Amino acid sequence: MAPSENIPSYENIIENLNEGVIAVTPSMEVTVFNQAAERMVEFSRAQALGRNLAEVFAMDRWLVEMMRMTIEGGKLFSDYEETLHRRISPPMPVAVSTTQVFDPEGNLTGAAVLMKDLTGIRSLESETLRKERLAYIGSFAANIAHEIKNPLGGIKGSAQLLAKRLKDGSLREYTDVIIKEADRLNRIVREMLDFTKTKKLRKKNLNIYKVLDAVISLVEREEGGPAVVRRYDPSLPAVTGDEGKLTQVFLNLVKNAVEAVGGGDGEVSVSTRMVTEFHIVAEGSKEAKFAEIEISDTGCGIPQENLEKIFTPFFTTKPGGSGLGVAISYRIIKEHGGFLKIESSPGKGTRVMVYLPVGIEQT
Repeated sequence: MAPSENIPSYENIIENLNEGVIAVTPSMEVTVFNQAAERMVEFSRAQALGRNLAEVFAMDRWLVEMMRMTIEGGKLFSDYEETLHRRISPPMPVAVSTTQVFDPEGNLTGAAVLMKDLTGIRSLESETLRKERLAYIGSFAANIAHEIKNPLGGIKGSAQLLAKRLKDGSLREYTDVIIKEADRLNRIVREMLDFTKTKKLRKKNLNIYKVLDAVISLVEREEGGPAVVRRYDPSLPAVTGDEGKLTQVFLNLVKNAVEAVGGGDGEVSVSTRMVTEFHIVAEGSKEAKFAEIEISDTGCGIPQENLEKIFTPFFTTKPGGSGLGVAISYRIIKEHGGFLKIESSPGKGTRVMVYLPVGIEQT
């Protein structure tokens, strides 16, 4: 019986896999480099084929050593998790499996490796862990805030009464410090309570530019610093959201960007666009489209070790900061069914991307 012409060849199957497939000869010369491998490594097949694996993966010696052990010692790896360096993009978490390759006579002809992208899985795990952490911290913060609020009011009231009765004016400097610090603590307590409270959103279809323009005007007037550059997409449709809450989010994010630039020659910009890379299914089985609002600056940037903690409540590097601004913004955007993403490098600035659904609700 003749084979059907509709049966795909092994080459086509390998080419259409979502996992990266790379094969080498016993001398480590690359013989197979599928499309998924090209996307993951950001290295073209034309450049990879015929070259030694050590040249292609110069920054990932672990992979070269694994393949060598597979060929020479017959050691097979299964779902071995590592970090893969790429030519342009940040490193990618991968799961790697290796196998020996034999010809029909049973002679060893090389080895192959299957690489699976774990970015989505790691993001999901991080998101779940973050939600659990925020839920715990929220409950803890609410209890602390209520315990602090009453004695704090007593401390401030006593300091104000003492200031009125002091005859020695020089001592009022100390009561002023008490009052000032009590006010600062009271502001932090209010933010803690705001962080822990979940209020029903008053969603409606908004012209997001009105919100952004109002925020930018306020920040430029209060903070000084560089003028904020607007790069708006005029075709952007209405965004679904709570105007007051979204104003709170963008006020915090734009202020952070302006403070990061300081009084230098840096730039702060706010840009918008429709997202075409992905859609999600919202409630009611409707496919939701998203608008992206990006706040970027060319300021000092955020070190990688701090970037991982940026959404954690009470984490801050700013003197006098509460560390709740980004955490509250993150929670508000999640309540809107959106996403908040931050990318930053020290000395190169920061990009904050807010994704909000469009056209889901009408009020």
